Amino acid sequence: MLGKLMRAVFILVFVGYLFSLGATYFSYIEPYLFPLKLIQGEARYVTETVMVGPYPRDKDFEKLIKINDVKVFISLLNPSLPFEKSLLEKEEKILSNFKDVKFYNVPLSFMNLNSPENYKAVEKIRKIIQNHRGEKVYIHCYLGRHRVGFVAERLLGTVR
Repeated sequence: MLGKLMRAVFILVFVGYLFSLGATYFSYIEPYLFPLKLIQGEARYVTETVMVGPYPRDKDFEKLIKINDVKVFISLLNPSLPFEKSLLEKEEKILSNFKDVKFYNVPLSFMNLNSPENYKAVEKIRKIIQNHRGEKVYIHCYLGRHRVGFVAERLLGTVR
């Protein structure tokens, strides 16, 4: 009886470990997959040089760089969230293949958009854009609606 109990505990611990490992390093909840694709925002210009939108698909990175001439990517993803951390790591790896492209991560909280930390983050984004004046910038969050909308509203009219 004790042997069966010990075996059950071991199996539960092992399964729990595998689950936590998978939850920490996964990228299978990508924003362009169904059903998230249905609520994903569209990439759009908010000024002549600043675009906002969703996390780009693999092929969209190259399109943004080669067709839209984007030189600066600003991600609003939060690395403390496992699925966003995974996407951030993937983005850094993809963008490292492009020599002239700069990457910045300025995490925004999506639970409380009007937090003082988010306003500080917007000021940091404003400075990044000013330091890259004249270069095309792509700012994205996960779905390209909530956090980028917050940033775009605060940047409009001040980044020209």
